[in-house]
Amino acid sequence: MKKQIASVAALSTILAAGVAHADPVRLSHSLEEFLVTGGTAVSCQSTAAPQTTSDNQFWRSFTLGDFGITEAVTIENIELGIENITLPTLFEVDITINLYQAPAGTAPAFGLELIGSTVATLGDRALEVVTIDVAGTVDAGNALIVEINQPNLQDLSGGLTGDVFFPGANSFGENAPSYISSTGCGTPAPTAYATIGFPDVHLIIIANGETGAAGCRADIDGDGVLTIFDFLGFQNAFDAGDLSVADFDGDGVLTIFDFLTFQNEFDAGCP
Repeated sequence: MKKQIASVAALSTILAAGVAHADPVRLSHSLEEFLVTGGTAVSCQSTAAPQTTSDNQFWRSFTLGDFGITEAVTIENIELGIENITLPTLFEVDITINLYQAPAGTAPAFGLELIGSTVATLGDRALEVVTIDVAGTVDAGNALIVEINQPNLQDLSGGLTGDVFFPGANSFGENAPSYISSTGCGTPAPTAYATIGFPDVHLIIIANGETGAAGCRADIDGDGVLTIFDFLGFQNAFDAGDLSVADFDGDGVLTIFDFLTFQNEFDAGCP
């Protein structure tokens, strides 16, 4: 019995050593990442009262090499600053977050390679930064382009109703330009805020993820096949409280639901 326990312990050590831990990645051009200041953001609005938002797309471009990253990056979520959402008639609005990849140094543009997309339903809020889950993999040597696509609230609400959306920004500095596009205001292509006379609008749009291309999460030991060793590796990580490996349902705690999610992905197999 003692010999068997020793063998299992040795196996656990081998498995734990074999589990690959990707490095976290945070892509941000904002010198101040968390403070949204009122009266800073600019978006396309009606000129007549009550002020109502037209269509807007807000953009950031992140070249991986500028952050010293030489590997592929898998994006997991974005942080989006919000100055003001007030929706007296709509109550909620669907904001589309699109992720694209493009060659290094590429500025935001339409027609790029879409690598991920999600829709976030948001209600009234102000002066905060929200985190929205969205997944996509950027190949090594490329740039990630993030688009926040806000629909035309004038069309959705049926006229000038006072429904408004202002993204979160501040004027504390940025390492690369913030961009806006809007057909309603005659700027159909993504354009740097400074180009249209607003050099102090620095959007808070931040992408978080980890190095490495998205793979098969259930292949815990990384050998390319699903076996009992992956079950043991998952169990070891769970027992050790390792959220980076065992938090399969992504809720920040380890529960039976992580076991069930792992088992479902194991049963589904790797692509």
